[in-house]
Amino acid sequence: MTTTLELSGVPETMLWPLWNRAAEARRSDRLIDDPRSIELVDAIDYDFKANFGSPNRGHGIRSRRADDLLRAFLERHGERTSVVALGEGLETQYWRVGEPDVPWFSVDLPEAISARKQCLPLPETMTCISASALDDNWMDALPAGSVPFVSALGLLMYFEEAEVRSLLTRIAARFPDAEVFFDAITPTMSRRTLVGLKVTRSYTAPPMPWGITTDDLPAFIESIPGLEPLGIETYADPYPWVMRPYLLLKRIGPIRRLLAPSLAHARVATGGRDHTAHDTA
Repeated sequence: MTTTLELSGVPETMLWPLWNRAAEARRSDRLIDDPRSIELVDAIDYDFKANFGSPNRGHGIRSRRADDLLRAFLERHGERTSVVALGEGLETQYWRVGEPDVPWFSVDLPEAISARKQCLPLPETMTCISASALDDNWMDALPAGSVPFVSALGLLMYFEEAEVRSLLTRIAARFPDAEVFFDAITPTMSRRTLVGLKVTRSYTAPPMPWGITTDDLPAFIESIPGLEPLGIETYADPYPWVMRPYLLLKRIGPIRRLLAPSLAHARVATGGRDHTAHDTA
């Protein structure tokens, strides 16, 4: 059965990582087992290759890293946990990590949430929230006293730096022991999108106002009250056998700062909480 989605602008970008994840999952040396992504690509009536070109392994690396971090987080915190996926789109992480029995909150724009409901069999533990990630409604929806793992993959670059800072500040103020995982592009790549970055002849990436280098990310995270960096990586770092040539290039500072996107993992310190919220369990 063919599925047709009416997507444009930023919501359409959810199809880009889906395309790359499905291609990764089809590989014999794959980083992720993701049959649902394969099913979605095969079912959705969309010319993925014309718009996004030949698949690359970047989104597979990002997804595998997110999966590894989430599994470790769930093991550490047990029943206290919840998962918040900001800008989740058609991400299939819930199934890749074994359908965990914890509250799962999928937060995205209405157009994206509609596509998610249309394409995926959503479990009872998953709550879909049609809103911007910048809206505090998703924070208010979390169970009192829960410790969330918050992912924001392929999202924060679409905001202004002040909006990113404000979002992370509010997360750190409300959720002690929470962890946050997000990715970032460089300022150079951000500037290219602002003048119209052609991914292919058929597709132009939406503007991405926020960019930051891997070198500058630790200080940025440390400037958020209560937030501390746990790991800042390029895409070549987590699974070096996948991108060996890039390991050499990342050692050249100017090239790293110019081109290397980042994966950032951070934690909210227990003492960094604003006790005005979520204290009445």
